[in-house]
Amino acid sequence: METRDLIRWLLKEGGPVIRYRSMCELEGSRTLSGDEAQLDTLLWTEKTRWLLEQMDLFGPITHVDNRVFNSLHGMKPTCLENVIPRLLERGLRAGITSFDEKMERFRQYVDNPLVHRALEKPESASVEEGRALFIATVMASYFLRGGYEYDEIIQFVMHRMELLSRLAAEKNYDIHMSDAELVRLPKKWAGKPIIRPEMVPSSGTKPLPLIHDLFAFAYLPAVFLKNQNRHQLEDIVAYVTDERYRAFPPGYGYIWPESNRRVCYACGWNLDLPYLGSENPYQQRKIVQYMELLAHFPAARKSPWFQKRMQILETYQTERGTYCFPSPYLVEKKAGYYVGGAYMGLEDNRRNPKTLELESTFRMLLIKKQIA
Repeated sequence: METRDLIRWLLKEGGPVIRYRSMCELEGSRTLSGDEAQLDTLLWTEKTRWLLEQMDLFGPITHVDNRVFNSLHGMKPTCLENVIPRLLERGLRAGITSFDEKMERFRQYVDNPLVHRALEKPESASVEEGRALFIATVMASYFLRGGYEYDEIIQFVMHRMELLSRLAAEKNYDIHMSDAELVRLPKKWAGKPIIRPEMVPSSGTKPLPLIHDLFAFAYLPAVFLKNQNRHQLEDIVAYVTDERYRAFPPGYGYIWPESNRRVCYACGWNLDLPYLGSENPYQQRKIVQYMELLAHFPAARKSPWFQKRMQILETYQTERGTYCFPSPYLVEKKAGYYVGGAYMGLEDNRRNPKTLELESTFRMLLIKKQIA
C-alpha cells in the first residue's frame, strides 16, 4: 500500500485516537465537520475523560516541597508530567475548548517567583527553586507541543536555549567532579558520578539539557528562531547526539547541592539513546518515542543513531506495506515515566490483534512525514 492507502486503512480500522490524529496530522484534505465528529468521539472515551479529570486536581504553585513535587513528577499515572503528555498523545491541542480551559491554569507553573529567582541567580538557587525550574521546563514543553504560544512560555524556552548552548558550544563532555573536588563528599556517596555545579540541568550557569528541553525545541515554531538561535539549537542537538554524550550515565549522575552538603540527589533526565540491539525492555520502549522526537531536528536525522534506527524500523514493514514493530517498542504500562516510553499506546483496546500494527503504522508515517 502507498502512503495514501495506509492513511485510509488507519481511518477505517483505527480507534478514536488513531482516526482523529490520522485525520489531523496525516491526511492532506479534511473537512471541519469530519474533524468535529471524530473529536467528539475522542473526548467521550473513558481514558480521555479520566485524564482530563486528573488535571483538575492540581492548583497553583506556591511552594515545591516533597509532597507537591512528587504529585507533579514521578512514575504514577496521576502525576501531572504523565497526565498532560498522554492527552497530547491522544491528539488534544490548542483550539479544543475543554483542553484550553484546563491548560490556561498551568501557565503559572512556568511564570512564578520560584522560577524567576532560579533564572535570575541559578548559581544560588535553592533545592526548591531548582525543582520549580524543572517543573517549568517540563510544562513549557507541553505547552509548545500542544500549540500554545504564550509569551512567557516562548521567553522561558528561548532563555533555556541560550543557557544550554553555552556548554554545547564548548563541546565539553567533562561533566563530573574530580576526586580532588570531592574530598568532603559523604562516604555514603563515594564513587558516585557527581555533576559539576555549573552543569546541573536545573540550576547551573552552563546546564546540561533535559529531554524536556528537546521536546520544547522540537515544537518551537520556526518564526521564533533567528540565525543566532538556529546556531544555538544546532550546537545543542549536535551535543546530545555525539557518542561522548551517549557515554554519560543515566540521568547524568548525582547533584551535590551546596545548600546541604550532607546529601546527594539523583539528577535526570538526559536523552538516553538506546544502544543498537539492546534487549532491555526499558531501552526498547524509548526507541520509537525518541525517533519521533529527533525527527524534528535536521542535524539529528543525520546522526548515525537515527539513521541506523530508521533502517531497523523499515525491516518491520509487512508484505502489504503496513508496519508492525516488536511489542516492547509500543507499550502502555500501568505506571512509569512518559519520557521513558511507558505510555506509547494509542489504541484503548490492547487485546485487538490489529493494535500493534495500527500503532506501528501510524508512528512510522508520522516519522516519515517529519523527515520528508
